[in-house]
Amino acid sequence: MRLGFVSVPEEQKIKFAGEAGFDGIEVNLGRWCGANFDVTAENGRRTKGFLDKHGVKALTVALAEDYTTDPNPADRMKKIMEVAKILDTPLVTVNAWIPRGLKVEEKFAYYKKTWGEFARMAEGQGLRIAIENCPHDGGNLGNCPRSFRRMFELVPSAAIGLEFDPSHFIFQFMDYAAAIREFGSRIYAFHAKDTQILCDQLNAIGLNGDRYLSEPWWRFRMPGYGDANWKTIFTALSDVKYDGDIIIEHEDPTYEGDEGLRRGYKYLKQFIL
Repeated sequence: MRLGFVSVPEEQKIKFAGEAGFDGIEVNLGRWCGANFDVTAENGRRTKGFLDKHGVKALTVALAEDYTTDPNPADRMKKIMEVAKILDTPLVTVNAWIPRGLKVEEKFAYYKKTWGEFARMAEGQGLRIAIENCPHDGGNLGNCPRSFRRMFELVPSAAIGLEFDPSHFIFQFMDYAAAIREFGSRIYAFHAKDTQILCDQLNAIGLNGDRYLSEPWWRFRMPGYGDANWKTIFTALSDVKYDGDIIIEHEDPTYEGDEGLRRGYKYLKQFIL
């Protein structure tokens, strides 16, 4: 296992990664990252230069945008695959975005058509695509075990798998260890992020309080600072013989910036040989 974190490919962050002992980064590219981080071969080559200079690897390259805004989503996937080749990583990570307003079966029909094409592209390039399981308020079809089962049935290609993130299971009160064991052979990357349930707040406002009162009853944390049982997580990963990368996704509001990443590194190293 290699240990890294999600980051836009700024040289300062890549330099920090090398100095702090991280093996690599998940290279975050796309419109949501800003104009300087669009998915282009030029940005890929510049990023590769930074990575090589500081002895850091590209663990994955992430498409940080909703591809459904394009008339042809395959165009965006083709571009990110080209960048993955430049960065010498076999793995692309992205959400399974679905256009808003569709009925359930329409969502799966869209997925079958779009991701069937993605799978053929990945197979042709010798790449794999891992779906991160953030629900995005229903925008990402790949957010729960029932969806995973149906998605892998509709597009059975081994080129398609998961970038599993246990933090999203915690605030949805789902069993992350059971999911790791069920889908272990399709977990191609792992986001190390924790979630803390704010019990007093939950008791005061209920499950829907953060929607109607704008007062969240949970928050993302660095691994070891929330409610995830990381011994159980790594035991489950070991049981399914997961040998991919562990990638911190830093969204902890308490320990911002590099301090949070250092804390996450220190905590996770006890589980990584």
